[in-house]
Amino acid sequence: MSTPRERGSGRRGPGGRGGRPPRRSVEVTSVREVTPNLVRVVASGELEGWNDGGPGAHFKVFLPVAGEVVMRTYTVRDFDREAGLLTIDFGLHADGPVTAWARTAAVGDRFAVAGEARPGYVPSAGARWCLFFADHCALPAVASVLDALPADMRAIVFVEVTDPADETEFRSAAEVQATWLPESGPPCAALLAAARSVVLPEGPGEVWIGCEAGAMRGIRRHALGELGLPREALHSRAYWKESVPNHSDHDTGSDDG
Repeated sequence: MSTPRERGSGRRGPGGRGGRPPRRSVEVTSVREVTPNLVRVVASGELEGWNDGGPGAHFKVFLPVAGEVVMRTYTVRDFDREAGLLTIDFGLHADGPVTAWARTAAVGDRFAVAGEARPGYVPSAGARWCLFFADHCALPAVASVLDALPADMRAIVFVEVTDPADETEFRSAAEVQATWLPESGPPCAALLAAARSVVLPEGPGEVWIGCEAGAMRGIRRHALGELGLPREALHSRAYWKESVPNHSDHDTGSDDG
């Protein structure tokens, strides 16, 4: 039997590199449609002691597709440590090997995950509010962060979606004000327009940005310039970049202000 060849990664085999913990093998235990463009996969397996990174954390997923192992970055939607169950939401907007895998995922399918997740986002102790600017790719991360917010936090959420069917109800102990923006024009143009018209709540707060790389930088510049927020109050990451496949998941926009 041939061994799947790895694509989209700088390393081969199950072992870690540079001190990274080795990958964990998992198996699909359930699959369900959250929206027409979002599939939720729950998996169990070698997850004892796995570091989930906290709310909104992301990690590498290694999926067997057509004899190759395809690597992509996904959000930890939920991790039930006691039950040993890892939940991942797969978007179905773009065509590609991972979308094809997610569309046909079934109980018993096996894949691997990185040995640990990268840290997510928890607002600073003094923050009274948090603004979220996200597109459909960042929806699982936003939902994960909102799940963990305390009751004394105010969350103002703007999400741009390509399909109104992707609008979902957020769960949170916090006060959540969600605005769903239909995609109009260039990617995340509606999201950028919302950022430029927003009025900051009173008191200390933070801004979380997750969307297309160019729009993410535009929102960062507006927050730092016109809104006058300090850099430490911004938490941003590009989830993709227009016309660039497999854009780096290390792009936080911090090199651009």
